Amino acid sequence: MTTITLKGREIPLLYTVYEMKEIQEDICPLDDLFYQVMGTTREDPKSRDRFGTPDHLDTVAKLVRILGNAGLEEAGENPDLTEKKILRAIRPGDIAGIVTACAQAITEGVESEIKDPGDGEPKDVVLEELNKKKETAS
Repeated sequence: MTTITLKGREIPLLYTVYEMKEIQEDICPLDDLFYQVMGTTREDPKSRDRFGTPDHLDTVAKLVRILGNAGLEEAGENPDLTEKKILRAIRPGDIAGIVTACAQAITEGVESEIKDPGDGEPKDVVLEELNKKKETAS
């Protein structure tokens, strides 16, 4: 699980369908998320004109709040992140690293393969569940 550190506190970032829903409700449609988080636009994806603007920073803080509180809750910790706490904990030079960590957490969340702790080989979790259901039905 991807983590970030805010004021010395390690924050795990978790992305599931629940966070997918929250992102769409609190930030933007998923097909616009990349542009919003990267501080760019669909029209000019190479431009970084929005990076560091109040709108961009609000987007980053909301995304960290959603993914971070989910990770904390899943770890049995207090999901107490607020956007103000997050923005106060991030130094301007750390914004890009935070954005990258959020993107990595989302990528991890949408992967259907995970490494098997036994042999390190990837497993298709969805396929395994389907096969289990087939075996049970037989």
